[in-house]
Amino acid sequence: MKKYIIFFLVVLLSVMAFSFDLSFYNSFETLSMGEAFTGISDDVNAIYYNPAGLTNGKGFVFDLPNVSVNMSYGAGSAALKALTHISEIKSVLASTNTTYKVNYFLKNYEQDLLNTNRAVVKANGYIGYNARNFAFGISGLSQGYVKSFVSNDLIPFISLHAKAAAYVEGTGAVAFDISSVKFSLGGTYRYGYVMPDIYSIDDLSVLFVNSSTFEPDLTYDATSNADLGVKISKGSFALGGLWHNVMNSSTPDLRIGTGFITHNLTIGVDFEKLLDNRYSFFRRLHVGIRYVPFDLVRIYGGLSAGWLVGGAELRLGDLKVYGGTYVINAGFHAGYDYQRMYTVGFGL
Repeated sequence: MKKYIIFFLVVLLSVMAFSFDLSFYNSFETLSMGEAFTGISDDVNAIYYNPAGLTNGKGFVFDLPNVSVNMSYGAGSAALKALTHISEIKSVLASTNTTYKVNYFLKNYEQDLLNTNRAVVKANGYIGYNARNFAFGISGLSQGYVKSFVSNDLIPFISLHAKAAAYVEGTGAVAFDISSVKFSLGGTYRYGYVMPDIYSIDDLSVLFVNSSTFEPDLTYDATSNADLGVKISKGSFALGGLWHNVMNSSTPDLRIGTGFITHNLTIGVDFEKLLDNRYSFFRRLHVGIRYVPFDLVRIYGGLSAGWLVGGAELRLGDLKVYGGTYVINAGFHAGYDYQRMYTVGFGL
């Protein structure tokens, strides 16, 4: 019976504590506008979508920290319920009645954690100098990820996988003008450490034969990679391209995008995975919009692989707070193999 208690506690606490999409398309702004940013690439998110866009003439840029918590509905519901019932949970755990403890967590959290749930915690920042014809900077990124699956069978089935990673990135870009057209080239090199198997549990039955299953595995691997980007802009219109994971020996991950950029309204269209024939047309397609009705508020919306996304950001001096929804797409066709995520965060 104790192992059932451990099972529910570990799933709940892990979902609250870790996170993922260890890809680098990870900011609230870009996710909330459908990841349509390769052609736009006009702020520090260019590091991940198109480093050539850093040549935007803003001077010294200090963008740190940005911290966000991202959860699917079930994970968020369980976490919120736990946070608002801390005193109650403490009294339950203090009880010596094992049956009571098991029934409490089964009754209050099993339904929230049924089926697949994901949670992601992210933190990143950037310090650099972005001139009109050159840019350079250093950024840092850390994130953790948990994906769990819980069945409602007579004997619960659990699949629990947790990962974490931290990276340091160096980025730079140069640009030159020919007549009224601006050509920019940029690159990002990242080096970091990944813990790929903090938890890797495929079946609840392992609890009955090995109680050390829930001891985290903090073994880490060093990793490095690079991105290369190009951007061509004329007035409010821009066209960009990204070769993501240049040092990866698999099929090149190419992305192109176009953007219309003004102070109040920005529209972008992206296509990803251009050389991977497994992806359908609408799975590749990303469309996004950024609307700034006035300087304190930014509104985002878009279409990501067939799903609507969006969010809003409030800027109060140097502080920004935001919230929204996006999707993690795992399949090759639009509208399938996805998880809708909800996010809240802040930055300076």
